[in-house]
Amino acid sequence: MTNFFSKHGIRIYSVLAALVPALVLVCPRVPWEALVAASAGLLGVGAIAASHEDTKTLRALYEDSPFEAELHGESDK
Repeated sequence: MTNFFSKHGIRIYSVLAALVPALVLVCPRVPWEALVAASAGLLGVGAIAASHEDTKTLRALYEDSPFEAELHGESDK
């Protein structure tokens, strides 16, 4: 399950962020304090998600490309 969240964390976050404004339409009597708290929580999660994605990008930049051999004309055949 952790692998699922690691792979699809940004998608899950996007769905949750999109549902907050929809909550106002569905339940107009939601207190504004709850919306502010939910928005603050989403901002915090967004910062964590961005940091996680940056880490994955940095790790990928330091790995060898699987196409490196192909670029240099080497083949495994």
